[in-house]
Amino acid sequence: MSDARVMRGRQEDAASAVRRQTSAGLHGSEAVLVQTMARGNYPTIASAFYACTPLRIDGPETEGASATFSVDSSRTIMALNLGSKSPPVGTKLIIHSSGGRWAFRYDG
Repeated sequence: MSDARVMRGRQEDAASAVRRQTSAGLHGSEAVLVQTMARGNYPTIASAFYACTPLRIDGPETEGASATFSVDSSRTIMALNLGSKSPPVGTKLIIHSSGGRWAFRYDG
C-alpha cells in the first residue's frame, strides 16, 4: 500500500471522527410543524406545556400554490410556550428541540 493511500485513509478517518463529535447545535435545532390540540384541560396561561400533534404538508411545489395540512393523530408532543400569550386550540406552530424538550414562542 502506498504512503499517499495510507495518509488519505487516515485523513478520512480523522474527518469522520470530527463530524461525529460536532455538536448538533452548530447546525441549528431540530424543528417540527405542529398544531395545538386540547388533551384534557387546555392551558389558560402562556408559560405552560401545550399538547401538539405533528402536521404533514402536501401540495404542488410551485410558486403561488396552496398547501394542505394533514394531522398525524398517532403522536402527541408536549411543547413549552415561551411567549406572552396562550395560543388558541388549532394554532399551527413550529416547535424547536432544546435539551430534550420542545419549545415555541407565541405572542399572539
